Amino acid sequence: MMDRRGGGGQLSSVGAASPRKHQSFPACVTDVLEQVTKVCDQQGQKWRGHAALRNNELQYQLDNDLFCISPDRRVSRLNQIQQLRLIQMLCDYFKEKESEPRSHQYSYFEAIFCGREGEPLLHETRISLLINLCSLAVQYPCYSVLNHISQWLHKIGSGKSYAQQFVSQLVDHYIFIPDDSNLHKYLLPLGDEVPEFVSYFVAYSVTRDSLRQSLFFVLNHWLTGRRGDLIMAFVKETPIVTKHFASVTFPFMVVYDCSIGGVYKNPLHGFTTMLYSNWKISPSLQLRPALKILSEAADYSVLDKNALCYHIHLAKLSHILTQKDLLDILESPNSSVFFKSLKDELLQV
Repeated sequence: MMDRRGGGGQLSSVGAASPRKHQSFPACVTDVLEQVTKVCDQQGQKWRGHAALRNNELQYQLDNDLFCISPDRRVSRLNQIQQLRLIQMLCDYFKEKESEPRSHQYSYFEAIFCGREGEPLLHETRISLLINLCSLAVQYPCYSVLNHISQWLHKIGSGKSYAQQFVSQLVDHYIFIPDDSNLHKYLLPLGDEVPEFVSYFVAYSVTRDSLRQSLFFVLNHWLTGRRGDLIMAFVKETPIVTKHFASVTFPFMVVYDCSIGGVYKNPLHGFTTMLYSNWKISPSLQLRPALKILSEAADYSVLDKNALCYHIHLAKLSHILTQKDLLDILESPNSSVFFKSLKDELLQV
């Protein structure tokens, strides 16, 4: 297991945070963040994270003075400008803590965002803010926040959709925008700074709607860079991420490669084709979903037949595609007339 230098130990109870006179926003945020630091720092390193989690008074103060939850406990009392100011203050807070041991930093993060995990409404309010904080932290930048998020995602394990939510927000803010804005370039340093977080982005960012040049430019920068092997090691380490990459991400990478022009236009062409030989774990990569999408596509003016044939060739060599698999797709009633016209050529690959 890779070292995440995580913080937190066994559960422990502590004394309540010292009561203070209530302040208005944003002074109340400064006040409660001071309390988080105080409560965490009062504990020994082994106990610090969970002590703050179980400090009911501190958690109540966070609900009211940091997240500013409304009386019905469902929404924030803050307007959009105030919410942005709150996120900036949190970036400042975590930035100031970066000189401390990472385990200490994570205890502050855990106290702020993980103290209501058993109470869905309150917990989701916190995670909603955390998702927005994640997006701003990329541009701020405050990379330690992204490290804490990836550590938390690893800790909670499978069966959660939070990783997809974080990635979806980043894709919306940095990829689904005009290319000339160049906001996607803010993502480039993440490969070196937060490779574990990037592994989630690699797995969950590639969808039918996100097949854009800017995304593949970013992915290529990461995956062919100096920490590309580490990023893929993280992808392969977490079973739910591994499965998604093999069955969803990889097929869409192939769709993009065959649609955009292969080696001449896709910056990730080399990496995508090398996966056939470099992917030596279970589950196996899946090409059939990509072929199904390509076979049913309406526009074949952009299809690169050479790239398609090359992927079929590599898939057969890797034993992840049989002649019967290919024939089933070619003879499917859902396949287009154009794709069926390629039958003889594709079967000879």
